[in-house]
Amino acid sequence: MALAYIPLVHVIVTMPALRCPLPHYHTALLLLALLFFPVEKSRAECECLWQGSFNQAATQADLIVSGIVVSRKGNAFDLQIETIISGKEFRETIRVWADNGQLCRPPVTEFTLQSQWLLAVFKITEVPVGAFNPNTPSISYGRAEDYYLSKCGAYWLHVDNGYVSGNLINGQRWQWENKKMNPVLLELIDAYFKGILPDAALTEAAKPQTEAKKLMESTQRFIDRQQSL
Repeated sequence: MALAYIPLVHVIVTMPALRCPLPHYHTALLLLALLFFPVEKSRAECECLWQGSFNQAATQADLIVSGIVVSRKGNAFDLQIETIISGKEFRETIRVWADNGQLCRPPVTEFTLQSQWLLAVFKITEVPVGAFNPNTPSISYGRAEDYYLSKCGAYWLHVDNGYVSGNLINGQRWQWENKKMNPVLLELIDAYFKGILPDAALTEAAKPQTEAKKLMESTQRFIDRQQSL
């Protein structure tokens, strides 16, 4: 959200109680800025264009994979692979790098231990000069041959017992979650990216549920969980 700037001269003229000697001009400016315009980090700071919902954004990625977060350190997490939908990766576990405070990536806190995800990630082929600090190796741009996750599109979807939820298709801009979306089976998404399932079918599968259908889906997921114990 862009914040409007009001010249200090205008504030001083219209608010006599805030007048101050010229030597304290900059101090007053800082105080007024903090008072009236709190600092807010906006999505525009990372300077990237929205790449769309998962079905659009993921086509640009090097790897589309589902898995479980098994460890986390610094601004990276390790994902144990369960299913590879697109791309090639021979390792059982990959390291995915998130935001270090200066990148167009989601915060690592989003990816809690044991949480399951469907990710569309990009491979780090080389590390930019000055992007790695040996004094803080866990807070980094990332290592070559690892992956990174962008927040310039809906590149990550939550997985729960084989059902995927989030901004899968036809979602709003700058929306990474879509709680109105009907959870969709991972197998359907796999079929979609393999060209078996058309856009219309994926859109229909993701349409908001009726209350009766929600209850049926919830009951089925509960039964599936009980059977897997």
